[in-house]
Amino acid sequence: MNEALDIIYGIHPVMEALRSKKRNVTQLFVTDGKAGHRQVEEIIRLAKRNNVKVDRIEPRVLDKLTHGANHQGVLAKIQPIKLMKLSTALYESDGNKKDLWLAVDEMTDPQNLGAIIRSAACLGFSTIILPQRRTVGITPAVYRVACGAIENINIVEVANLNTALIDLKEEGFWVYGADMEGQSITETDYASPAVLVIGSEGFGIREKTAENCDQIISIPQKGGVESLNASAAASIIMYDMMAKVQLKK
Repeated sequence: MNEALDIIYGIHPVMEALRSKKRNVTQLFVTDGKAGHRQVEEIIRLAKRNNVKVDRIEPRVLDKLTHGANHQGVLAKIQPIKLMKLSTALYESDGNKKDLWLAVDEMTDPQNLGAIIRSAACLGFSTIILPQRRTVGITPAVYRVACGAIENINIVEVANLNTALIDLKEEGFWVYGADMEGQSITETDYASPAVLVIGSEGFGIREKTAENCDQIISIPQKGGVESLNASAAASIIMYDMMAKVQLKK
C-alpha cells in the first residue's frame, strides 16, 4: 500500500467515504465472494460513478492487509484525513452559540474512540479534539467502528489538551469534564458553546485536565453494577447536552 494513503474497510465506512466525497478515494478492492451482495454492488456503482479504480482481490490477501479484521469483503485506499488546527475550527465555529465539541483525554482503545466519534456525529457535535500523544489516532480500526462518521465531523489534533481547553475558554466555550465524582447531569444546565471532556478507559480525565474544566459532571448510576465504559458514558452525556443545548429555543 502507498504510505501516503490511508486504508479503510467495511461496507458502511467505505460507502460513507464514497458518498461524502470529502476525501478522494483512489482505489477500491472487493473480494470475489461478495459479488452480487446488494450493498457491495452499491459501493461498486458509487466507485465507478466517482471514477475510482475497482479491483478484485482474494479474501486471504484482504485478510492480511486488514490484519484479520472484519472487512466484509471491501477495502479502499483513500486520502488521509485532513486534521484541523484549533484556530481553524474556532473560526468555523464563530457565532454558533450552541456549538458542541468533544475532547478525548488519553483514550487508547480504538473500539471506544470509534464508538464515541460515531455517537458525536449522530448527536450533532461538530468537532472532536485529540491530543497528539497517549491517545489512539484515527486508525483503520477506529474508522471501522465509527462507520464512516469521521467524514462528517471535524477532527482537531493538539499538542497539549490543557492548553487547548484554556484557549477554548478564552473564546467563550464552557468546559465540562466527565467524572464519577461530578455533579449529576440531571441537575446540570449547560452553558454554551460547550466542550465535553472524556477521559481514558481506566483512569478517567487527568487531575490537571479536571482543573481546567468549568464543571465536573457525572451520570447517576445504581449501586451493585459496574460503571459504564467510556463510549457508553460519553453517548449518554452527549445526548443530554444536545437535548438541553441544541434543542432548546
